[in-house]
Amino acid sequence: MPNLYTLTTDFGPGEYVGAMKGALLSVDPDATIIDIDHAIRPQDVRHGAYVLLTAVPHFPFAVHIGVVDPGVGTTRRALVVVCEGALLVGPDNGLLVPVARRLGLKEARAITNRKLMAKDVSSTFHGRDVFAPVAAHLLTGTKVKDVGPVVRDFVDLDFGTPKQAADGLEGVVLTTDRFGNIITNIPRASVEKAWKVGGPIHVALGGYEATLPLVSTYGEAAAGQFLATFSSSGFLEIARREGNAAFQLHLSPGLPVVLRKA
Repeated sequence: MPNLYTLTTDFGPGEYVGAMKGALLSVDPDATIIDIDHAIRPQDVRHGAYVLLTAVPHFPFAVHIGVVDPGVGTTRRALVVVCEGALLVGPDNGLLVPVARRLGLKEARAITNRKLMAKDVSSTFHGRDVFAPVAAHLLTGTKVKDVGPVVRDFVDLDFGTPKQAADGLEGVVLTTDRFGNIITNIPRASVEKAWKVGGPIHVALGGYEATLPLVSTYGEAAAGQFLATFSSSGFLEIARREGNAAFQLHLSPGLPVVLRKA
């Protein structure tokens, strides 16, 4: 089976993704390259981290390259993160950490071996000149230890810990998906400790406040109805059946979410 690589960036369609693929194929001509998502909101590291967390665990062994990198060209480090069943390559800004922890993080190494990079490294395009060639070298014979030194003080990122309130839980909007579903940072397990699926749950987020049905899937609500359910990645989600909840409620990541007994 050809070596497998995935790409997740905020580049959108166009020449930047193409250049990264060219850099990979220059080192590993037989590579199989999978696009996970190039529509990450620009410079939104948390959104990129969520997409990686959602998609990467479902792949066979691969090198996953993540590029959401507002610090490109600065003193921020470039990393290879070794996990159970995967290697992750990208900037040291927290992007790779949530999925690495879910998979089982073994070690992180700073990319310092100049021989593994492009001959001329642009200060604004490390995806092409650092991350892609390093990833390809890792699957064509280079040992992880030859990439650079172990890093223990890498930039951490988590999605926050919901707080217990007197009558419920307080969290934040983590992200929204292309359907307009509003994904919070409140884990399914925390919700199910206090609320029963099939029953009501009172939700306040932004300027919106309502009692919603907590359902196991969208089809259990009426067409156009707002609902609470669980995303495929295991977080509480606010949605509108056959509608766009995020657009309708004018919501964006980072807004507070409060759950209470109905």
